Amino acid sequence: MTQLGAFGRSPALTILSLSVLVIAWQLASSILSIPKFLLPSPIDVIHRAGQFGPAWAPHILATIKSSLLGFALAVGVGFALAVGMVRWPFASRVLTPLIVVLQIVPKVAFAPLFLIWLGTGLLPIVVITFLVSFFPIVVNATVGFQDVERDLLDLTRILHLHWTRVFWSVRLPNALPQIFSGLRIASTLAVIGTIIGEFVGSNVGLGYLIVIANNQVDTPLAFAAIIIVSAFGLGLYALVLGVERVCMPWRRSLEPGSALSI
Repeated sequence: MTQLGAFGRSPALTILSLSVLVIAWQLASSILSIPKFLLPSPIDVIHRAGQFGPAWAPHILATIKSSLLGFALAVGVGFALAVGMVRWPFASRVLTPLIVVLQIVPKVAFAPLFLIWLGTGLLPIVVITFLVSFFPIVVNATVGFQDVERDLLDLTRILHLHWTRVFWSVRLPNALPQIFSGLRIASTLAVIGTIIGEFVGSNVGLGYLIVIANNQVDTPLAFAAIIIVSAFGLGLYALVLGVERVCMPWRRSLEPGSALSI
């Protein structure tokens, strides 16, 4: 597991690091007497978040819904494309350039067009979230499916195993580390994609709230919304790590400090 996986293995260290950051932020705001509209202190942010009260609920729920739907769509489509490109090499040669071009184009440039094509509401935000997050899934899954020892594939041909049997027994288990690596990246990108969509065209959501707060120079409210978005992103990332540990329990025995069973 990569070093980023330490987030899931050492929650106490993560909390300690965040606590040090918050304390340093509070001290800097107090000692330097920075105006609240430039950089509010953590106390100012907490106070403003409390003032906003129950009004948080629809914005938080809207962002979570859009992020999860877009992420789920990216997982489904990305996995299906990866399987198809491995199964039919011609499809890989046709689709790979299109996928790369789609990834290169800035998604912010697409957002206003989606508002024209799809209207306002949930759908364009989910589509933007999908476009932002599906690329690492399809790329990592494809690499994982293809990166199988040649001798092992030759053995499956000698045994005349059907392609689906080879896929479920050989390619998929071999690709799990790559797949979850892509999922971890995509989980963070999904939240970013949702915020982009809410920036451009939405009347609800944490991204929309950040725009409104900035327009009103309500910096503490904007910071509070940013912190909530970050917390949700960390939670989604941790969820992917948890699923990874369930699907690949053998990886825990290979982590530093783990006891090796004989």
